[in-house]
Amino acid sequence: MSIGREFEESAGSAEGGGAWWAALELEAIREADEADAAAGGPVEPSPWLLSVWERRDDPSTRPLRQPGPDPELLAIIAADAEAEAEAGAAAGEQPEAGHRGPTAQRSLPDVGLPSPAAIVADIEAEAAQVLIARLERLDREDASRAAERLLTLASLARAVGGSSDDPFRRLGAASIAASEVAAALNLSARTAKGMVTEALELSRPAWRPLVDAMHAGLLPQRRARTVLDAATPVPPERLAAFVAEAVAVAVPTGPDGSLDADRLQSPGALGRQLRRVAERHAVEPLALRKAKAREHRRVDIEPAGDAMCWLTAYLPLEDAAAIDTRLESMARFLQSASEGRTLPQLRADVFADLLTAALTADGRPAAGPRAQIIATVPLGTLEGSGSAPGEILGYGPLDPDAARLLASQAATWTRLWVDPGTGAPLALGRTRYRPSAAMRRQLGARDVVCRFPGCDRPSTATEADHTTAWASGGETSTGNLALLCREHHRLKSEGHWRARQIGRPQAGPAAPSHGSPTSPAQRSAAPPGTIEWTSPAGRRYITYPESDPPPPF
Repeated sequence: MSIGREFEESAGSAEGGGAWWAALELEAIREADEADAAAGGPVEPSPWLLSVWERRDDPSTRPLRQPGPDPELLAIIAADAEAEAEAGAAAGEQPEAGHRGPTAQRSLPDVGLPSPAAIVADIEAEAAQVLIARLERLDREDASRAAERLLTLASLARAVGGSSDDPFRRLGAASIAASEVAAALNLSARTAKGMVTEALELSRPAWRPLVDAMHAGLLPQRRARTVLDAATPVPPERLAAFVAEAVAVAVPTGPDGSLDADRLQSPGALGRQLRRVAERHAVEPLALRKAKAREHRRVDIEPAGDAMCWLTAYLPLEDAAAIDTRLESMARFLQSASEGRTLPQLRADVFADLLTAALTADGRPAAGPRAQIIATVPLGTLEGSGSAPGEILGYGPLDPDAARLLASQAATWTRLWVDPGTGAPLALGRTRYRPSAAMRRQLGARDVVCRFPGCDRPSTATEADHTTAWASGGETSTGNLALLCREHHRLKSEGHWRARQIGRPQAGPAAPSHGSPTSPAQRSAAPPGTIEWTSPAGRRYITYPESDPPPPF
């Protein structure tokens, strides 16, 4: 590639509307090319051109390394431009109106050369515009795919019994479809059920304008959910009218029918306006709806990383506002010049202190129901000779200091003997129907959460299920027991899902008594408590106990 060709690709030509200085620089480089050819061959390229080639070979360095033209070359170009401008002015030449070529630019005496940094800034600004346009296109594609996903989920629910003439099959179709989705996509049962419920709702004819707007790429799913949330108080007979008005608010269009981006509201403003629209279409008074919603108040915990979690509460607005106000007031009262905690940290600490160390009017600890937390802590950590983390079963790891503090405050501790090689709890071999308390604790240590594919309900919210039913000869042993949440326990007991234990027995490597894996390699690798599931659609899934076994005591 010649030097002239290289510069044409990187800077463009002035005839197409480029800068005049680019044309001058290109002309000077071409003259140098011809001189090199007359001298017998090319010479070593200048350092700035080598830098350009290097950046082209390594695109990741372009935004980080600015071009560096030879200062002498820039001085020559500037001198030539100034001389030509003076010559043109002496001859009385005037640039043609509207002409944007090099001559018109050179006739301006006060035009200076842009710096390399300015060139890079222009290129980066243009690249940013391209990337923003790409993000907008991806957002439209996501909206269209979300609409397609909704229709697919609704069709799945119909395929597993939603369109059946049998009312019992129709009643359980949503749960069965949700279980298929949870297993296939490895989602929690709550998430999968929410997806199916949302899809079934949006497949109703009244929601057609919203789904069409999503499919056309005009309404992202996050804004569509704002419409869904606002529609809660609208009765079915008025839903179509509300949806039409809500979509018009969420997707403002111009006279030509295209999206008017300037009139798009922020998520908060959109939600407030849609709630006002919903109130106009609602039939029940707000007070009555609130009384019904209040029945669903609850507190949820969601484990997070670094031995932390998120604690959320669904409460009446006035109660939540009072809590927030009290937290703010108490946190600000604690602020002082010597207080190193931030206001958010103080709010969190006050919140925790109020719930974990509640006091009566005379200053004594308030009486209340005993709370039970199931945790495993290695003996060395308890004694202080080790630093292995403990674990709150179903929630996650616990740092050693917190584990020791929890142990010091616990009313009772139970020693749990486990296999030193695998950490698996040892089987007790009982044959009665209901497992003992010790066996239940061992199952909690082994399974940690619900053993259904994708479910993450902690062991404290599960039930011990006989994989092979007691009525069919199944034993009450850890080799035939697994923890299932109530929803998935019901789906298995009713025969929608089938399960079998394929892990090796805890007592040794002999073949399991309730089925075996499909290959010798799988059979030897499957730890105790491994379960093979078969879905109503015939798909197979395998769930294993926690990959990190509980530490031995």
